[in-house]
Amino acid sequence: MSTTAASLKALHHLYLRLHDVNLKLEQGPKRIKLKEQFALQQEDKLKAVQEQITQLKKQVQQKNLDLQSNEAKILDLKGKLNSATSNKEFDIIKGQIAADQMANSVLEDEILELMDKIDAKEGEAKSWEEKIKAAHDEAKKAEQEFESVKDALDEEIAECNSAIADAEQIIPADLKVQFERLVRSHGAGALANVAGKFCSACNVMIEPQRRVELNSGRLVFCKSCGRLLYQDEASE
Repeated sequence: MSTTAASLKALHHLYLRLHDVNLKLEQGPKRIKLKEQFALQQEDKLKAVQEQITQLKKQVQQKNLDLQSNEAKILDLKGKLNSATSNKEFDIIKGQIAADQMANSVLEDEILELMDKIDAKEGEAKSWEEKIKAAHDEAKKAEQEFESVKDALDEEIAECNSAIADAEQIIPADLKVQFERLVRSHGAGALANVAGKFCSACNVMIEPQRRVELNSGRLVFCKSCGRLLYQDEASE
């Protein structure tokens, strides 16, 4: 491998390293945000269950009121039963009492059923509360983990940028603008090694004359994708 190729390979590796570190720096806050959003989604589910519990309790309250109203009505009818002036009136009042007692029996069954539903929903709410706590704990853990490495990542980025500035001295002044444009467009992909006879970025064959130029240590850009090429030792 020529000195130029070795220098370009080292430069490429520096850009790849910088890309990886920047990716970690970007992914940290995104990962935290995703975990926080997940916790908020769990909270929304808890609120929905809590609203269901509230509605069920309102139904129980209303049915209890209906039950009390019917009990008062039955007491009133029993009083009227004693003062009935005819068998017909007696039978009518007795039938009304039986109907109200049947209605109360149905109400009691419905109240018990609603109470069972409330118990089940309260158990579900407790489960969501535990999931929410776990989700917030995960978000907090992710935040702490990121904060513990953030300074080191910032230092590594500074180190990479300094090393890149030194390594880029191999780029002649007349090619600087072209190379900087490549970096802005492709980042770490501004450079590509020649794998066999092909550009590893676009997989287009490099012309024999340009491969000769590469082997002689000249700077060569891929005619297809524009990347700055270098001949890797394994590809020679």
